[in-house]
Amino acid sequence: MFRKTLLAAGAALSLLSQPALAQDEMATEDPFASMAAMFEAEPLTEEQLARLPLATQIVDKVIPEGAMQDMMGEMFNGMLGPLSAMAQADARSYVAEQLGLYGMDVQLEEAQAQEIANMVDPAWRERRKREADLMPEVMGDMMAVMEGPMRKAMSELYAIHFTRAELVDIDAFFSTPSGAAYARKSFTMASDPRVMAATMEAMPAMMGTIGAMEERLKAATADLPAVRTFSELSDAEKARISALTGISVEELEQMVSIGIGANAAVEAAAEDIEEAAGN
Repeated sequence: MFRKTLLAAGAALSLLSQPALAQDEMATEDPFASMAAMFEAEPLTEEQLARLPLATQIVDKVIPEGAMQDMMGEMFNGMLGPLSAMAQADARSYVAEQLGLYGMDVQLEEAQAQEIANMVDPAWRERRKREADLMPEVMGDMMAVMEGPMRKAMSELYAIHFTRAELVDIDAFFSTPSGAAYARKSFTMASDPRVMAATMEAMPAMMGTIGAMEERLKAATADLPAVRTFSELSDAEKARISALTGISVEELEQMVSIGIGANAAVEAAAEDIEEAAGN
């Protein structure tokens, strides 16, 4: 399932880079707006709207201005920093990335990988370092942009899920020194290295559970007919798909081939993660 999740993510990303089924529609539509419309929520009721100002007042304390940027900074310092440092020194992953070796049975010693990396990019270590140094700033900027919409969404959720009496009690708590400290520290606590350590400790057992789930899914669908690949379709079926999509059979075959390669790369990356977790 873990691999399937990654594959699904890869497939979703690949859709953004492949020719659209209707280019004229894509030219006029905002893909992000279309995705947001998939999660369109019911408007607030009059009663909920009446509670919204108090809910907003509480959320301003729970997510004070700059809190999400601070959280991302703490996350990089405490959790992602060590992982980033490890990735910077890994020549094998850099070579695989540059030469497209994901999913291929190529065994390289670290010294061999470093030799290849130096040929491809003599400055690969410095390049990775600068990229890693820039990431906290970039992610912080993303969190700053996200903070406003997130505060709005949380305010609406508080107005929906809590009564006015409950909101009054919650606001009273966050107005105390203890409540203010909780609101201020709750985000940064989630990025403490202890959280990452606990996750890593549980990872082998989690991967074992995921592996068992994959087997159960296979068993649950074993009696269903196998999914046909594009190459297994008849010429008439391929022609029909071409007519429906407006994409030639040759282009469809090429797109399927690219998709298979991308899926193989994602699958290989997922297996690397599972193997690392097992170690």
